[in-house]
Amino acid sequence: MQFLSGKDKTQEMFFHIFNHLHQAGKQIVMTSDRPPRDLVGLEDRLLSRFKWGLTADLQSPDFETRMAIIQNKMQQDGIDIPPQVVEYLAHSVNTNVRELEGVLISLVAQSSLNRREIDLEMAKQALRHIIEEVEAEVNLDFIQKTCAEYFSVPLELLKAKTRKKEVVTARQVAMYFAKEHTSHSLKSIGHHFGGRDHSTVIHSVQTVSDLIDSDKSFRGTIVELRKKFAGR
Repeated sequence: MQFLSGKDKTQEMFFHIFNHLHQAGKQIVMTSDRPPRDLVGLEDRLLSRFKWGLTADLQSPDFETRMAIIQNKMQQDGIDIPPQVVEYLAHSVNTNVRELEGVLISLVAQSSLNRREIDLEMAKQALRHIIEEVEAEVNLDFIQKTCAEYFSVPLELLKAKTRKKEVVTARQVAMYFAKEHTSHSLKSIGHHFGGRDHSTVIHSVQTVSDLIDSDKSFRGTIVELRKKFAGR
């Protein structure tokens, strides 16, 4: 609607079209780059009509919504795609739905041409020129690997059920940095740490935050680790 600004004849025509559709009981959907009250250069009689119905603010889909879009699109096309690929795509393409659908089409085409099932490695290779990695590779894999090495614990134990103190500390610190450096939801972070729920992630982040405030030695540990993520 913002493009009608200052176009008196077009506004006059649209006014009559609007009235005709409204009187016929039709549903009218309009879009603009700002709320009706902020539109300028439009006739008052048009603005008053724009305010009759529901005004909804549409934003780019969040991580969970992007995952749902991918899963739904693949199901509609009868294509089976592994959960880790769904998360990779949802995390990497965070602009708009059209670009996300374009990426899916490209991935499916690569799968068909190569006669190969879609997996994570294929997705990374096939889309390396399409997807611009978010967060400059400070991703969950890098965070987990860095924290495991720093605390000298096997990487796989960060995702295991063990409650050994050194593993728990490394896991909690990794969750803390995952929350700080990535756009993953709490649910997604928990999933990458052995299927833990979001409350465990919240507890881990709070525990680390409390220790930073109360333990000078631990605070030094966090400072050292944070340097490893800086600039990536």
